[in-house]
Amino acid sequence: MASFNPKVFIRPDGLKRIANVHLINLLNPWREYFARRKFTFPTDPEDEFPHNDLAKVLLTYDPGMPTELMNGLYYIDEAASDETLEWLLERAAEEGIAIAPAEKSTTADVAVQIHLARPSVLEARTVRAIAFNKSAFQYYPGRHGDKNDLPEVTEAHLAQMAEIMNPWFDERRKGQGVRAFVFSRERKFWLVIRHGKAAVREGKHEEDGESGAAFYRPQKHDVVIYDAMLDLLGINAETKGERDLYRKTIGQLVFGRSNYFGEGDVFTLAPIRTVGPDILKCGDIEGVTRVRLLEVVCVIPGDPPQIDIRRSSHLYRSLGTRWQDALSRGKITSAKFGFLFDDSSRERGVHIRLDSARYDRDSDAEQVEAWLRERGFFNINRETDVIDEDEPVLAGA
Repeated sequence: MASFNPKVFIRPDGLKRIANVHLINLLNPWREYFARRKFTFPTDPEDEFPHNDLAKVLLTYDPGMPTELMNGLYYIDEAASDETLEWLLERAAEEGIAIAPAEKSTTADVAVQIHLARPSVLEARTVRAIAFNKSAFQYYPGRHGDKNDLPEVTEAHLAQMAEIMNPWFDERRKGQGVRAFVFSRERKFWLVIRHGKAAVREGKHEEDGESGAAFYRPQKHDVVIYDAMLDLLGINAETKGERDLYRKTIGQLVFGRSNYFGEGDVFTLAPIRTVGPDILKCGDIEGVTRVRLLEVVCVIPGDPPQIDIRRSSHLYRSLGTRWQDALSRGKITSAKFGFLFDDSSRERGVHIRLDSARYDRDSDAEQVEAWLRERGFFNINRETDVIDEDEPVLAGA
């Protein structure tokens, strides 16, 4: 079930965006449920709809809330808030979904009709939005490094992933019900893995003024990106255990061995020293207007080691002719750059570590990665000592 998300239901105006006829059609399958919650909605669209009362019912947590309804309200709200009416009408036409003609049809009205006809359309749209909104990834290099073809991730693969991952999450008290979604573009595929988190028990306010307790399991979406050009897996997930689970499971099911993706550095920050200010050139990267070096972190060996952090709004300029000497000690382990793009007046940060990258805006990733490649920051350390016998997927995860 979708996470209990009060922002969707706390404002009755959000429900008022939906015409009575479509709101009644959406709620009708669960009329008995609402009756048990002592809420009755009209059957005639011409009657006044009690939006405030409906919002109160939806906002008051109840473990018996219908999963399909909760998911549907979430997907509809997201689509109606972020997409244009034109986009939704185009999706409906592509899917062969008939939209009732109406002079005063809103984006929410069309979103409800699409959801009622084919729920997977808005669900897929939400999954894609989640995938592209993730901005921090840990990287795992593949064993080959010379792959050209993007492997197909089938529905059978997705079902097997859920079968493998369910016991893992269940053992860690995060429940079952794992579901994986996939989509591809050019030479990359995106996997969105939806799973539960640790259950939450918190106080709730009863209608009679007494205090009660709500018990529910929040939901989490993790994102995995595979780049066939670089033979590189990027994972956005909270824990190392989850990241290990994903890379081993995908390695086994899609690439034939659970240890296909190893652990190792993906980036080198040496060009900051060896090339110097010239690395900031960006005229050859379409869409990038300016790049500045904002921060450099160096680890200087010793007992204990020293951490040297240099930070400025334009580091090379502030160091002047001293930049080589100032950045000469220790190993550079992370750096932060400021990127200005053609489509934005605000500079966006890009934080690079040896094995990970974080973007302020994930849609910048393609241009940033092109710049990193051209400036020599990619230096993928691939493990080659692969044992023929494959270890179990969950070993050590």
